[in-house]
Amino acid sequence: MAIKIGDKVRFLNEVGGGIVSRVEGGKLVYVLDNEGFEIPSLITEVVLVEKQVVEKKEEGDVEVDDVADSNVEEEEEEGNPKILLAFLKRAEMPANVSLYLINDSNFFVFYTLGKVVDDKIENSFNGIIEPNTKILLNEYSINELDGVKYHADALLFRKNIQYKYRDAIKYDVKFNGAKLLKDGSYVSNEYFVEKAYLHYVLKGIVEEKIEALTNKNLNKIIKEKDGKAKTAKAKLKDDDKILEIDLHIHELLDDIRGLSNKEMLDIQMQKFYSVLEENKNKKNKKIVFIHGVGNGVLKSEIRKAMERKYKWHTFQDASFKEYGYGATMVII
Repeated sequence: MAIKIGDKVRFLNEVGGGIVSRVEGGKLVYVLDNEGFEIPSLITEVVLVEKQVVEKKEEGDVEVDDVADSNVEEEEEEGNPKILLAFLKRAEMPANVSLYLINDSNFFVFYTLGKVVDDKIENSFNGIIEPNTKILLNEYSINELDGVKYHADALLFRKNIQYKYRDAIKYDVKFNGAKLLKDGSYVSNEYFVEKAYLHYVLKGIVEEKIEALTNKNLNKIIKEKDGKAKTAKAKLKDDDKILEIDLHIHELLDDIRGLSNKEMLDIQMQKFYSVLEENKNKKNKKIVFIHGVGNGVLKSEIRKAMERKYKWHTFQDASFKEYGYGATMVII
């Protein structure tokens, strides 16, 4: 998602951040910090923390005429469209959730979201959502959603700019009450200050790459079990002591064409988080994350994540003899 005025960002290689007050030429941003100082920075040197979007809280239909008369300034670039459903827990009532629809794209989106009952659809919500906008659809008790199937339709279009035709999206989802209750299902994200349970109706390039990466690892495990049991067993024995994870992007993806530095960093950090989640209950487990030296961005992000999100684990530089300055060891 492009960084715009009003977005909350933090600096990639320095401490601090703030609200974007100006964007110049698509390459330079000015960040207003907490003390009121405006700090210029390259757009590649900041990371989006929270998107400033218009939040509409009307339930039900959105009038087409209202959208047609709106003064939305459309972006020339089509970008990397994503459409999501998001759940936020209500702090005062943790068994209740708020359901949002997020249009993370430069397109207008005509949408319907309906409850499926006996192979028929109760058309609960429909309308048009503006580009880069989130709307509150409804609030539910989790019991109301458990096991209930919903059908979504979405059609992306532009008003005043030519665009490439995209097929209409049809999507079915059945919500799981146990997952909605579990705190671990809610993650930090760029759309809300609070953690949210995110469900993609339309995945972006990064999400598709991550999914492909997950499937690639799964296929690798299956192949190791099919005829390579002895080798896998020996490797597992070594891994009981130290698990080694190479985060170099070419080790994670076969094809990185079309990905920005920010998107590649996101994929590397997703891998980092997933490995920690898989091993979080293995007390005293040692994991070496190989990040290389490079410009130090990935190493910095790993250290920040450890200090902010995983304070109960310890970390240190991995063996200099084996990895030089290019790896960090985490001890669960």
